[in-house]
Amino acid sequence: MSPSKPGRNDPCPCGSGKKYKACHAAEDRAKAAPPPTAPAHPLKQDLEAAMSLLGDADVSRLSQALEHLGVLLQAAGPQPGLRYDDKAFSDHVGQALAKLAAQEGLDALEARNSLRVGVVRELGTRGFQEKLGAGLLAQAAKSGRTPEERRALCVGALLATAAKKTGKVRPEDNPVLDVVFDVQFREWSQKHAEVVRKYESLVAGMEQEDLTPEASEALRKAEAGELDALVKHVQADPALVERISREAKERAQRVEAKLRDPATPSVFSPEEELWLTVALWEPLRAMKSQPKEPEARRQVIAALLRAVKGAVDADFLEGMLERMREGAKDPAADEPTREWLTDAAIAFEAEPARLVLAALLTARQEAKGRSAEELVALADLKALPAWTPEQLEPYRQLLEKEGRASGAERIRRAQDWLREHPVQLDAEA
Repeated sequence: MSPSKPGRNDPCPCGSGKKYKACHAAEDRAKAAPPPTAPAHPLKQDLEAAMSLLGDADVSRLSQALEHLGVLLQAAGPQPGLRYDDKAFSDHVGQALAKLAAQEGLDALEARNSLRVGVVRELGTRGFQEKLGAGLLAQAAKSGRTPEERRALCVGALLATAAKKTGKVRPEDNPVLDVVFDVQFREWSQKHAEVVRKYESLVAGMEQEDLTPEASEALRKAEAGELDALVKHVQADPALVERISREAKERAQRVEAKLRDPATPSVFSPEEELWLTVALWEPLRAMKSQPKEPEARRQVIAALLRAVKGAVDADFLEGMLERMREGAKDPAADEPTREWLTDAAIAFEAEPARLVLAALLTARQEAKGRSAEELVALADLKALPAWTPEQLEPYRQLLEKEGRASGAERIRRAQDWLREHPVQLDAEA
């Protein structure tokens, strides 16, 4: 081809005898056109915000993002790429706990750190970190995510890929692997405790001689801290698994029926109920709008369940369960009340999202044991058309003054939430 561009109607320089416009004109235009620009990454702004956060001198902001990441991972539930291999994790934790139990003079913090380092070092491989990074980005790209959620997930994804890019970050020094460990260890503990409590509840009405020697030995080991023995015993007996599942279903139905009774006291403390109102207001309002399309309804329900799982963190659940267990042992309570609280503690621990939502949507009496001043403050809040962080501050200070530190902290979290998600308490919702 000639270096000078021919006219459209000139003979094509290739010698074909055709006019240039009918021969090589289109090909030459394509060669001369600038290369197409690659589309921007859909999470470009979120990744840039996450990168800025990682370089921020104020490490408290990074700590908050990692805490938020833990909540999101817990809400997402166990998924490939977002958890260590389940069997390897369970085996390692079981063996490590057995060794730690044999050591004398080891405090709880030192033991947990030793357990964390061992798990992360063995299971936090380069391959796992790459899968984790991809999984976190996939979570961030899901529709309906808030900017804060996307940023927290992108922070985790960037940390997960740090070892691949630099080759200098040891697994035990990578904070995102610690977050995964904390979430998975909490799930592991709850799963084992759930099996123990379900089994203990099942055999509570049985005479000791009705238990097989294997069952008695498994219970003895569980009481000594060897929960794996009981889990394996239960899983090895399909009939027992079926019976426990049936008992759990019947228990959940009894608890839900009791929650629908207007005479049943609230299972939430006032500050917990306020927190749930704030954190779940938008998804609850969306559900009450009753979308007609089946797919839209499924999406609304799924969004509500995700919100419930995110709102019911470990501290929230443990505080509620502890009150139930204490009430179940209260000698001043009558037998039906103690039985109901025993059932409720087991059911709420097994299915926290479902039961918390059921408790929130059913009629109930006000919680007892609170001061008249607090009840007035709550009534004043409920009379407002909208809530702001400033309007919750007097109630938070009141809880602090009355020595309810955990309640005051729960209200502080509600204030943080309201700064990013204002709640309008309109009558239609």
